[in-house]
Amino acid sequence: MTPEKTPPVNTDLDSALRLVPGPVAVIGVAAAGVNGGLTAAWLTRVSHEPPLLLVSVGHERYTHELLMGSRQFTVSLLAADQVPVGRLFGLQSRRDKDKWSEVDHVLLGEDVPALAHCSARFLCHIENRFETGDHDCWVGRVLTAEIIAGEPVLPLRGSDYAPS
Repeated sequence: MTPEKTPPVNTDLDSALRLVPGPVAVIGVAAAGVNGGLTAAWLTRVSHEPPLLLVSVGHERYTHELLMGSRQFTVSLLAADQVPVGRLFGLQSRRDKDKWSEVDHVLLGEDVPALAHCSARFLCHIENRFETGDHDCWVGRVLTAEIIAGEPVLPLRGSDYAPS
């Protein structure tokens, strides 16, 4: 028996894609003496062995430029009550503001900033980078992982960061 073809549903593509769940995280980077970072909602684990995380960063972001000159990055998973931190790193550019000066942070590895207060944080060594449309994906080998506050993490909800 041949399967019936279902006609495509007329759906707003962007609205449907926003339903894909993901954690909200601050990505930290340091290059040429400059600390940068951004809120990234496109983050996922891609391997158990070795432990690898993938983060996607838009080409126009200043953090993208810093990542191009770095060997490491950090991932700080935001806790559910850290919406203001998500907005700070997501709505401000390092070109205009030193966001790290406004939050408590620690330096990991090669002096890469990470949030002092978060659900968990990771230090990653950059293993690979590849272009994916208007973003590049960085694959990082997890060198260290720390649970700070634990669950619940802040999920992406549409175009803003808000707890459920």
